Amino acid sequence: MSTNQLSRRGAVVMGLLFIVCGVPAILIALGVVPASNPDPETPAWVGASAGLLFVVAGLTIILDFAIAGGVGPDGDFVAGTPFAIRLGNFLLGMSIVGLMTAVFGWVAFGPGTRHFSSTISVPFLAVSHRSGEMSGRIAFGVATALMAAMFVGCGVVGVERLWRARRP
Repeated sequence: MSTNQLSRRGAVVMGLLFIVCGVPAILIALGVVPASNPDPETPAWVGASAGLLFVVAGLTIILDFAIAGGVGPDGDFVAGTPFAIRLGNFLLGMSIVGLMTAVFGWVAFGPGTRHFSSTISVPFLAVSHRSGEMSGRIAFGVATALMAAMFVGCGVVGVERLWRARRP
C-alpha cells in the first residue's frame, strides 16, 4: 500500500462517518424523523436519494480500502482482487453516479419553484448572490446531461474491467 492511501482502520472510520451523515436525510425523507422546515414540493425519493449517496459512498470507501486494501495508481484494483469485490465496487460506483444524476435531474426538470444562490468565500470576505430560477435550472440541466454521459462512460469502462478481471 502506498503512503497516499487510507489505512484499513481509517477507511472504516471515514466510511462510517459518511454513512452516519447520510442516515438522517433518509430518515427525514421517509418521515421517521420530523423535518423542521419541510418542503411539500420535494418528493421523498429526492431526500432519500441524497442520504443514500452518502451511505453508498461510505460503503465504497470501506470496500475499496478496508476490505480490498486499496487501489493501484491507475485507479483499478491490484491484480488478484476477488471478482466479488470488483463487482461490488462497480455496483456501488454506478449507484453513486446514478443517484447524483437523478437528484440533479429532479432539480433541473422537476415540478415546482426553485431558489438558487451562490456564495464566494475568501478569508475575511463572503459574497452572496441570488440567481434566477431559469439560470439555476439550466446549470443543473447541463450537470445532469454530463452526469448521464458519465454514467454511460463509467458503465462501459466498468464492464470492460470486470470482463478482463474474470479471465485468468
